[in-house]
Amino acid sequence: MLAGSKDAARFIGYLTKYLTKQVADCHQATSDTQRAHMERLAEALRYEPCSPRCANWLRYGIQPKNARPGLAPGACKGKAHRREYLGYPGRRVLVSRKWSGKTLADHRADRKNWLLTTLGQTATDPARYAWEPVAPGDPDYMEHARRLLHVVADRQHWHAALAEARRRASLGPPASDVSATGRAA
Repeated sequence: MLAGSKDAARFIGYLTKYLTKQVADCHQATSDTQRAHMERLAEALRYEPCSPRCANWLRYGIQPKNARPGLAPGACKGKAHRREYLGYPGRRVLVSRKWSGKTLADHRADRKNWLLTTLGQTATDPARYAWEPVAPGDPDYMEHARRLLHVVADRQHWHAALAEARRRASLGPPASDVSATGRAA
């Protein structure tokens, strides 16, 4: 197998698959600390959803795919819940769009609303503005490098504003015995 060859990724996938296929066969807990760690891991994985059909989705108020009577969280018979595998096979985390019903635009809007709320600002009214492409001959046209510098400066400004809002939030409400100038009365 050569690094960078077209089949390298496939070979690495097969190699890791078979190296981790029977984890219990190659590693045995030798101390109480290791055994306790394996117990905690197995207990946590018992309740993690392993697939769209897993009964553990019921813990989060989500109906599993092809639900049937008798499903109970923590009683999934999937391979990923068995101690000998400890969650190695398969994909442990599902893409949030598949279970939340939100698109990437929805997640962006949620982050924007959270940021505006944290900064104590309101969103601009989209009805007040008209968006149109800017052509190189327009007076408002800015070259790509300069636009990029403006974007970087905006991000730095937003980051500083967010850090300041978090700092203010951690201080708590101002003391009543301090005047507006910051000196004790």
